[in-house]
Amino acid sequence: MFRHAVSELRLHPGRFIATLVAIAISVGFIVAISVFISTEQNGTGKANSMALSTADLVAVAGDEGLSAEAAELIGTVDGVAAVQRVINASAEVTAGDRTVFATLWVNQAPEFRWAELAEGAYPEAPGEITVARDMADKLGVGLGDEVQAGPGQPLTVVGITRDARSLFTSTGYLWQPADEFPAAGAVAILLAEDADPSAVADEVVRAADGVAPGLTVQTAQEYRDAALVATTGDFDVFKNLLLAFAVIAVLVGMITIANTFTILLAQRRRQLGLLRAVGASGSQVMGRMVLESLLLGLAGSLVGVGLGFAVAAAGSAVTGSWYWGLTVDWAEVGLAVLVGVLATLISAVVPSVAAARVRPLEALQAVPTEAQARRAGAVRAVVCGLLIAGGVALAVLSQVGRSEMNLVYAAASGVLLTLGVLGAAPFFVPALLRLAGRLAGPAGPTARLALKNSARNPRRAAATASALMLAIGLIVTLQIALTSARTSAMDTIDRELPLDLSATYESGVPAGTADAVRAVPGVAEVAVLPGKVVEVDGASYFAVDDHAARLDMGVEAEPIPDTVARFDEVGPDTPATFAIGDVELTSETGELYGWRAFGVSAATLDRLPGQMVDAALWVKLTDRTDATAINRAIAALAAEEQPDLSNSGAQMAGILEQVVGVVILIMTALLGVAVLIAVVGVGNTLGLSVLERQRESALLRALGMQRGQLQLMLLIEALALVLVGALVGFAAGIFFAWLGLSAAFAAVPGGTVDLRLAMDPAWTFGLVGVCLAAAALASVLPGRRAAGATPTEALAVD
Repeated sequence: MFRHAVSELRLHPGRFIATLVAIAISVGFIVAISVFISTEQNGTGKANSMALSTADLVAVAGDEGLSAEAAELIGTVDGVAAVQRVINASAEVTAGDRTVFATLWVNQAPEFRWAELAEGAYPEAPGEITVARDMADKLGVGLGDEVQAGPGQPLTVVGITRDARSLFTSTGYLWQPADEFPAAGAVAILLAEDADPSAVADEVVRAADGVAPGLTVQTAQEYRDAALVATTGDFDVFKNLLLAFAVIAVLVGMITIANTFTILLAQRRRQLGLLRAVGASGSQVMGRMVLESLLLGLAGSLVGVGLGFAVAAAGSAVTGSWYWGLTVDWAEVGLAVLVGVLATLISAVVPSVAAARVRPLEALQAVPTEAQARRAGAVRAVVCGLLIAGGVALAVLSQVGRSEMNLVYAAASGVLLTLGVLGAAPFFVPALLRLAGRLAGPAGPTARLALKNSARNPRRAAATASALMLAIGLIVTLQIALTSARTSAMDTIDRELPLDLSATYESGVPAGTADAVRAVPGVAEVAVLPGKVVEVDGASYFAVDDHAARLDMGVEAEPIPDTVARFDEVGPDTPATFAIGDVELTSETGELYGWRAFGVSAATLDRLPGQMVDAALWVKLTDRTDATAINRAIAALAAEEQPDLSNSGAQMAGILEQVVGVVILIMTALLGVAVLIAVVGVGNTLGLSVLERQRESALLRALGMQRGQLQLMLLIEALALVLVGALVGFAAGIFFAWLGLSAAFAAVPGGTVDLRLAMDPAWTFGLVGVCLAAAALASVLPGRRAAGATPTEALAVD
């Protein structure tokens, strides 16, 4: 039996190519995720512990941190050669219109530096920065150029190091006065020669007991190992999320594999019938099919392992973790191979059982009977009906009331409805294809015949379309859910923070700042709020007139009565009524004024004592999500003095836009693997269909159909299958996105976010376009094969 199974795979490889590809992609996806994430874990953990790579011991602070005084005391302990407080900060480093997120290490002593200088020097004074080559390349800077680390004074690049490159963050080095950092999380300790680490550790704890309670000391290796474990925990969440996408790819692959084996069974009915006729038992036939699937699953899984390693290596090279070498969890790789083999075996079970039940005389028929081809089964109809009914009931429950259970009901509803719709596909997919055939009447006989052929085998058409429904439905669900969440959140930001940038200064707007901001590309309007510094219950406030500024910014501009002072929030610290000189005012709640400021009318402002100053700047951007314009405007606002930007909506909008955009891109790419597998199934269906219908194709050619018409017929079949799967998946995706978002928003306390269903047309319709193009490509080889044979050759088959 084993020899026969190997011979079948060796003599007819074309029949199994699509199955092999589906298995390889599914397993490769799992292996790539495992190796890539393990490599990122290892690389990030090592990169995070580089600051301690030259240390022997690490003193870890208690709740209050380690002061400079504590570090000095540790340095006086016998056996300690040098100490270094480990201080770093995260910041956005900007140069021109480029920005990177960086980890900046502060005041590194020469004996504790780990990075090799490529050129220049380490910083030795405030205002200097040394950057990794990766950061220099991303920002396009060199020695002597200026960068800005967050709002503040510019920094001059004095050196470039050869640090490991990373996709997520870059590395830089600063020198700042020690009093700017009153506490550090840890102190790196370098031991003197022949010092006993254990004895020194005990003495360090005793010496620093008075100034650093709760101090613990461990070896640098122990500290690095703990940091790696913590990093691994963070990455495990990400890995589990990616593996969820891998499960989806495997499910789609199983649909394709099961469909392939079903079609192979139909194609090999004569062969199986002959085996049964010459004495083979049903169990032997079934065993041969199972053995074939086992060999195919093992071969495809091994190919997938190689594919996964290649993808992981490419990804690690992009992120920079390749610097530390690939990290492989061989248990997870073995599990991926096992998943591939089991998925193939499970997918082949039903076709194998069907093969075992075929009677010899029945199997010797050219094709299955019409009753066999159309039989979907009463059991299927009942089960699918119950699943859909349960899903609808849970969907209704998810929209009733406002509680955390809404989301649970919605998730359960999505699972039941998905199972019900996919299970019922043999009922509605052929019906949709036949409907398309009637609508395509004016398109000519070729189109009508293609659409009738696509619906001829309901199970085959349903299985092929189901894989596309699942893949496209999930992508559309995620895309619309994320886009709608972004739109809804953006509406909330626009409503609650209508100002792009609102800059309030402690002593008024520095001279020239307004003109500097107006000169920034991407700035549409700059409004200056006139005001006066006044005292309210002993505290200094800015009284401002914001009516003209509101008109410039296009926000609500309701005039303020002459006897009213409007604060962002009227609370216990705000007097209900107060007097400034001879002006009596009543407090009301307003918005957009910021800390220690309130709005008054122009007439009231004139009557208040004090000198008129420019109290604040409001900035309107051409695009409030443009990160480059936001960074440039903030740099101009903070050129002289750091302002309060707490009432600014552009920063939140920009971050939201970037994060959601990246997530959509990543999720689409990941689920695109499932679409790829599904489209492979379309090509496989057409290819095996061509082999199954050689006599029919030959008869059509003999009756006058041209080769081009035959190829066009197969192209229309492929497009019809993809279009039906895409349309059903698209409709299901919209519904599931609405269901999940509406339930999630209903669970938000207070209902502060309004649901705005939206989609990204470029991504969503682009996906359908890619699927149609792939289907057209998948029809090329089967079409050439069908059109290549002459009528007499094809009629002589069997």
